[in-house]
Amino acid sequence: MIDLSNKKVLLVRNDNIGDLICTTPAIEALRKKYPSAQIDIVVNSYNEDAIKENPFINKTYIYTKPKHKKGLVEKIKAAFGKLKILVQIISEGYDAVVIFRGGYSKSAELFSTLSRAHYKIGVQNKNGKDGFTTHIIPNPNTHEVMFCFECLKPFGVIYAGEGTRYFIPAEMIQKYTPYQNAILFHISSRITENRYPKEKFKEIIDALKGKEVVISAEPVDFAQARWLAENTQAEFIKTSSLNDLGGLIANVKLFVTLDGGAMHLAPALGTKTIALSGKTNMNQWHPWGYAHLVLQDESKRAENISIATILKTIQENL
Repeated sequence: MIDLSNKKVLLVRNDNIGDLICTTPAIEALRKKYPSAQIDIVVNSYNEDAIKENPFINKTYIYTKPKHKKGLVEKIKAAFGKLKILVQIISEGYDAVVIFRGGYSKSAELFSTLSRAHYKIGVQNKNGKDGFTTHIIPNPNTHEVMFCFECLKPFGVIYAGEGTRYFIPAEMIQKYTPYQNAILFHISSRITENRYPKEKFKEIIDALKGKEVVISAEPVDFAQARWLAENTQAEFIKTSSLNDLGGLIANVKLFVTLDGGAMHLAPALGTKTIALSGKTNMNQWHPWGYAHLVLQDESKRAENISIATILKTIQENL
């Protein structure tokens, strides 16, 4: 076992916000194992909210991916911002680097390479060309939370019941306290196979007569959310950001969602979550703690999950 006591550790999780949420249990366990270690992390401007106010991190490096910027000038600014972070990492002198990515990432390995750390943990490049000292073999039937613990196994870190976490400012939670008895339907998913027809959502909401029902959506689906509000007893709440949505989720009694970042956000806030999934491998990506509330048709299309099955699951979990 590699001892990280009084060592400097750099973690890298520079992909999506749900992925970073799934990494938070491992970060907590790492801190518990090594309270004297300096634990820093590299994230990007797209997922940084998932690590804000995390009590187990010493320093957070945040950079913007040039591909997330429009225009040459903005892309150049983003590139220089990343370069500045790389220089800081070089000068810090880390002892160990852990890349929390289920597949090899050249951009993520760059942070590892330039750190000049003695211990470098990551998934092997399929071409066999990388600088990792220890390779992690991903298992598609292992949840992402537990994959992150596999990445920390060389340091003797083991899972001990840690949950996912996400910080929502108190004022955003207080904003939605009137909805503590509500069922919240989040109707958005960017993947076609993971989407669910608004007409079927209407039938489900109609069958929940007498229950307080609210709807949330991403901007691309605001029109569908308005249609549901106009044609059912449900209320559409137009949230302005992921944190704003989190404030609402943190209050409601039950969260029913399609596959996406919000599916990981809700368990991190302690809200019971029913996930309607399509083609996603839910062995790897189910909402942490709520694998038993995942509904998925054998066709791997969310639209084929029966209304009766969804209603039964909702009624059993109110």
